[in-house]
Amino acid sequence: MLDARKGKNYNENKVVSIIGPGTTVSGEVNSKGTIRIEGTVTGRINSDDSIVVQESGRVKADLIAGQVIISGEVLGNVFAHDRLEITTSGKVVGDITAPRISIAEGVLFEGKCTMKPPGQAKAPTDMTPAGAGAAPGQPRTT
Repeated sequence: MLDARKGKNYNENKVVSIIGPGTTVSGEVNSKGTIRIEGTVTGRINSDDSIVVQESGRVKADLIAGQVIISGEVLGNVFAHDRLEITTSGKVVGDITAPRISIAEGVLFEGKCTMKPPGQAKAPTDMTPAGAGAAPGQPRTT
């Protein structure tokens, strides 16, 4: 079975949504295009393209996207269908999953890292939103 995302080009520069500095969002954010986060988000973020957390971005949420680039702080689990990058100023506390992962030297990362070929890793459907009581990497309990 072929993965529907095979051959998809993600473009972190074609930003569709911006959560600007001084802005706070609580809840679930869904976007067909790239989301750039410069403010604060709590909950869950989904994008069919890219999620870019700028240096000023503070995220307490689970992130699911084709490509994720983190330069700010993320407390939550991260799932990238294609690629995950944590830059030198990035901080992640939570589990990460992607076929391709780039972590700069000296980055603070605390969690579990899972790498599988594209199409073999499935996006979690039961991720507990960060801040909803479960610690990153812990399964949801009902």
